Amino acid sequence: MLLKPFNLHTPKRLAAALELYGALPDVRLQAGGTFLLNNLKTLKRKGAKTPQHVISLFHIPELKGISREGGHVIIKSMTTIDEIYNSSQLTGKSSILHIAAKNISSQLIRNMATLGGNLTCRYTWTEMPATMIALEARLHFTGTNGEEIAVPAQEFFKNAAKTDKVFTHVTIAEDASVAMAYFRAKKSPYVDIPLLSLCIKTRPVQGRFSETIVAVNNCVTFAQRDYVLEGFLNENHIRPGIEEQALAYLDEAIYDTRSSDYKKHMFRVGIKHAIRDLIGKSHDYSRN
Repeated sequence: MLLKPFNLHTPKRLAAALELYGALPDVRLQAGGTFLLNNLKTLKRKGAKTPQHVISLFHIPELKGISREGGHVIIKSMTTIDEIYNSSQLTGKSSILHIAAKNISSQLIRNMATLGGNLTCRYTWTEMPATMIALEARLHFTGTNGEEIAVPAQEFFKNAAKTDKVFTHVTIAEDASVAMAYFRAKKSPYVDIPLLSLCIKTRPVQGRFSETIVAVNNCVTFAQRDYVLEGFLNENHIRPGIEEQALAYLDEAIYDTRSSDYKKHMFRVGIKHAIRDLIGKSHDYSRN
């Protein structure tokens, strides 16, 4: 399907992109394009208005790459999902991103899709938000006035992923003493988008769960924390069988929102899988 005509802008520097973003009316930002182009097709099919201007961030080197600095992992917004999957910079708790990235769609999509697009597209079903909440990541944005702000991932998605700024990078504090687990179920064998995803982080201390974060994406609302399950885990020892007991301590509103019986079942399968994974890892992390 042909798109409605628009003006494509390809700045080579972040400062130029910010200037355009502040000056142009009716403008959208393009990261990898896998979400935006489909969105533009949908708008045309529905006879809705499409933007006059699109600013591609693809040619801006400042927005690409993964590095480690000052005890943090820094992932730039235009880093592709495939680059995240293959990065040797992601160790410790941030290595969970390898698993999340591997589960995203096909190789062709991973070659194009970016971290920035996955986090800021405002689709509720993308994979990275729950992972970023569990990692206690901070999302960095730069406004058209050049000022930068950092927003905890949890707050960003609590605010429905709204921003009038350019997402530039994410920072994740390095920490070798926490255990991470991730689970994703896809919607169907034919369409590889998630039915649900969740990510759990805990700090094993003397054989107990502590500082646990359970980040859940029911794929109909933005990713959020299950404080009920977190509270239960933090009151218990890390031991086989705890995953079965945990199912009695869920914030049911998260899992029941527009969920079929199958989806509710898969959430429980995912929770048990993730907690078992944490149990298996806890001894290694306790020794670090």
